[in-house]
Amino acid sequence: MNYSYKKLLLTFLAFLFVVQISAQDKKKYQVAIVAFYNLENLYDTINDPTINDEEFTPEGLNKWTGDKYLLKLDNMASVIAKIGESTLKGGPAMIGVSEIENISVLNDLVNTEPLKSLGYGVVHYDGPDKRGVDVGFLYKKERFKVIDSRSIPLTTDDTTFFTRDQLLVHGLLDNEEMFVLVNHWPSRRGGERRSAPKREAAAKLCRHIADSLLAINPNVKMFIMGDLNDDPTDASLVKHLKAKGTAEEMKGNDLFNPMYKLFKSGIGSLAYQDSWNLFDQIVITPGLLGKDLSSYKFFGARVFNEEFLKQKSGAFTGYPFRTYVGGQFMGGYSDHFPTFLILAREIK
Repeated sequence: MNYSYKKLLLTFLAFLFVVQISAQDKKKYQVAIVAFYNLENLYDTINDPTINDEEFTPEGLNKWTGDKYLLKLDNMASVIAKIGESTLKGGPAMIGVSEIENISVLNDLVNTEPLKSLGYGVVHYDGPDKRGVDVGFLYKKERFKVIDSRSIPLTTDDTTFFTRDQLLVHGLLDNEEMFVLVNHWPSRRGGERRSAPKREAAAKLCRHIADSLLAINPNVKMFIMGDLNDDPTDASLVKHLKAKGTAEEMKGNDLFNPMYKLFKSGIGSLAYQDSWNLFDQIVITPGLLGKDLSSYKFFGARVFNEEFLKQKSGAFTGYPFRTYVGGQFMGGYSDHFPTFLILAREIK
């Protein structure tokens, strides 16, 4: 599918679910948005004695009150409802999230005013992270049907290290079988040399899960998404996950990373010391590539970096507009921009 055709199709897809491409081509297409968003410390206000959540309580360092929590929920919901709206309004069909404390905050999130009418369901498991933050999965119940889900732990040689589990969801997107693996790989705390092996272990676990599914069905449609704390060019992605930046580079069961070209062109999802990273990625299996649009195929990748999500002034102008900066409550959104993929298929 060449660039001019893609541009034409995207223009006609805007704000519509089913579209007619042109008077000459009577084909109609169905569109789905698949997204990921790091919600940056979406905690409730209740002190859970089993995790390190004290700073996000009314008495804690952040003075995390009910009013602040409700504002955070509304902010996160307003973003989710708008992701991909230039192509298709009504929120993503599927969205993985990270940095959420528990299932209660996700239930509160999907019941906020911006999301309640969109009918999202929730998948979540409590994990072993010491701060209590997990990954989760939201889906529009009218479009995605959950068949199965499981939480898969990441273990390393360091028995004192606990990190987020990987969440595998198996379901039907508009009656097409899909698998989604939601991640939040280990952070870069302690420096690249010490932390990189932990992310490489996370990549190997993702690769093992993908290989298991590909062995059953070489055409399986799978999304590996998350805050990977690495860029598309890092060894964890390229060497261990075997995620290539172009379809031409792919061999055998190599995966495709739609975020690679975005990153190489200077687009990021978070900023640090005036440099952009693209940690928030969605990697796909070969079954989602190709020109045969009789079933859902990858059509485009975006970083949702709209102006309302950016810091408007000061030293961090243009950075993601956060909830807290330097301990000061800003009332913003997250330190990450969401990312999303556009899928399309022909309707017979």
